[in-house]
Amino acid sequence: MGRDISPIGNHKLNTESVKELAEDIISRIDINIEYGYFGLKEHFKLLGKEKEDELVIIGKIVKHKDFKTFRLIDDSFQLKELHSKFGNELFYNPDYWIYYEGKLPNEETILEEQKELIHPNFSLRSDNENGCDYLTINKEHYSNHIPYYSRWWSFCRFFTEKNYKDKKYLENLNNFRKSLMFYTYRFGGDKMYYLDDQSNFLEGVGQGSEWEMNWNHFEKFVLEKTSHLMLDIPKFITDKKYRAEFHKLAEYPLSFVDDFNDINQ
Repeated sequence: MGRDISPIGNHKLNTESVKELAEDIISRIDINIEYGYFGLKEHFKLLGKEKEDELVIIGKIVKHKDFKTFRLIDDSFQLKELHSKFGNELFYNPDYWIYYEGKLPNEETILEEQKELIHPNFSLRSDNENGCDYLTINKEHYSNHIPYYSRWWSFCRFFTEKNYKDKKYLENLNNFRKSLMFYTYRFGGDKMYYLDDQSNFLEGVGQGSEWEMNWNHFEKFVLEKTSHLMLDIPKFITDKKYRAEFHKLAEYPLSFVDDFNDINQ
């Protein structure tokens, strides 16, 4: 399986509810949003509703009829509904654990499930003919897969094999970065990390395991695991000495950091 780039940046979006998040995003970028959640038949039954597994659209905000429509999903919406009705007793009801054949999971699994009440986990997605544009939004950071540049190793080779000297290659990279900068700045952030989504060093961070981390915890973890081979993109592009020092390492980067300051100059 190929490795992909996982671009993760900070934000100041309102993640208190799916409705408030939709309203906040709409106020910052020009898209339309329908928002809701995926519900499971067994969990609807616990709520006293006779429904099959289905997508539930709670509302829609149309900023302009010509703008692209995205779908914002709250991955924890039904859990929050159930917890509101049953409290913590929910987690000790075998009927909630539909994949455990009528038994309760171990306490560790229960504690992990309870975290979903605390840590926001949203996805914003637009299906199109070329693939799927999407964001994953957590409390203080988000992962942006709307712009596309390349697979992970091609991204690394841009820097290690001196592709940056080619104006076309550099233009393509900067267009990718400008798109990420646009979303990050509009969402109130100022920085991104580019991670290998199958890294042997990051313990699933960059592949979703960062969902319960705040931004400071995330940065500290990435620095701790990869700082010896973390490449600062603006510094690499603008500082020949830094570039030469990185090339002397003769290693692929383990991570990249980007505050876009060379683009803003």
